[in-house]
Amino acid sequence: MSKFYLTTAIVYTNQEPHIGFALELLYADVIARYFRAQGEDVWFLTGTDEHGQKIAKAAKEHDVNPQKWTDTIAKRVQELTKAWNISHDDFIRTTESRHEQGAQAFWRAAMKNGDLYKKSYTALYCEGCESFKTAKDLVDNKCPDHQKKLEAVEEENYFFALSKYQKKIETLFKKQPDFVVPESKRNEMLNVLKDGLEDISVSRSTEHLQWGIPVPDDDTQVMYVWFDALTNYVTALGYGSDDEKKLKQYWPADVHIIGKEINRFHSLLWPAMLMSAGLEVPKKIAVHGWITVDGQKMSKTIGNVIDPFELVKKYPLDAVRYFFLREIPFDNDGDFSYERFEECYNSNLAHDLGNLMLRVTTLFEKTEQKEIAIKPFAVAESDPWYANYHDAIKAFRYHEALEFVWTLVREANKRLTDEKPWEALTDEKSKQCVGELLFRLYQIGRLLRPFLPDTAEKIIGQIEFVETSDALVHISSKKGKPLFPALEIKR
Repeated sequence: MSKFYLTTAIVYTNQEPHIGFALELLYADVIARYFRAQGEDVWFLTGTDEHGQKIAKAAKEHDVNPQKWTDTIAKRVQELTKAWNISHDDFIRTTESRHEQGAQAFWRAAMKNGDLYKKSYTALYCEGCESFKTAKDLVDNKCPDHQKKLEAVEEENYFFALSKYQKKIETLFKKQPDFVVPESKRNEMLNVLKDGLEDISVSRSTEHLQWGIPVPDDDTQVMYVWFDALTNYVTALGYGSDDEKKLKQYWPADVHIIGKEINRFHSLLWPAMLMSAGLEVPKKIAVHGWITVDGQKMSKTIGNVIDPFELVKKYPLDAVRYFFLREIPFDNDGDFSYERFEECYNSNLAHDLGNLMLRVTTLFEKTEQKEIAIKPFAVAESDPWYANYHDAIKAFRYHEALEFVWTLVREANKRLTDEKPWEALTDEKSKQCVGELLFRLYQIGRLLRPFLPDTAEKIIGQIEFVETSDALVHISSKKGKPLFPALEIKR
């Protein structure tokens, strides 16, 4: 058994968790479930990022202290993981003592390596990004992400010698061509490298910010939120504690799954920090896109924000999981609309899969057989689509993997329509057709496990078979409730 360690980014607790983070959890959940099914020793981490200026400001606006505020939001994030059936193994909060202890140990390691120094300076600070900006980062003198003009801030802070690692990061990208995927996001980071890495401020003065992890041996400073937050990937494994067993077992990370807005922090700053601390760099940074709604960026002003809790209250969870995994490609932005969701639900889930399951199990019941003996067959292993199913999941092309599964669903429906076994259920040929379609449904259920875990278990749970010494499979089924009752669409 080999290990597989994956993480999401940790969600920032300045507000309720949004649909974009739910999507990221879902992307990670699929790969975790897939590798567990392959017999891998999987460790799946998610959590919350709980320090920084925006969080202190949010707490003040709600008239509570920052710890109480982050306790509330962290609880909501944990509720989201349950609501979306996420199979994580650990949940890290950056206000936990295990994280603070580890983050300070990481700081000391970088300091010991000569990579932290203190200086006074004046720079432009974006509160939305919680980072200092240079002129080349701006568009019309504004932060391109938050569309706000920035004010100059004068402070004495610690800096991390990121420029020192320019050549090592370039070498990393050459030796590991798939270190950042997809290629478009890798190319973005290569362009940043061409411009040259600059040293980065990694602390804030307590005159301006108190809500953060104290810098070791300097009570005038707290850690910059990114230097604090990024270390969660190793502090959750015990880095800096007396017991680093999990760190030795699972590090380096096999993949960090992140959104495109934080690519630079993970693909350039994080590996440099790890090199400074004497740790291996992660094997892969997988960068996903954003969700738009009806073709527009989500905005409270527009009123098109999708609440991830309400969505899975309104519709079956596995239907929601299916839509996001099938319709929003990992490597690009994707659009959500209620109209498209309901059409996809009725067509692909209710009609294609749900009706197939109901019709075949009903036909078996009508054969009045205890079981049907068939010759077992593989899931089209000679078909290149079968290999593509596995390759697509490993490459985060979930929509392609699901297309393979639906190829099997459509083929089964076509066979049912073509052969019409209900016209002569006493014939051996008709019984064989029903038995083989049940076996195909069982295989479909197994292929759906990483994507639609509840639905997969319902399918598998309705079908029973025994392999016998005569090289036959004796298969039977029991009827259940419709997997996806059709939606009544009101326009």
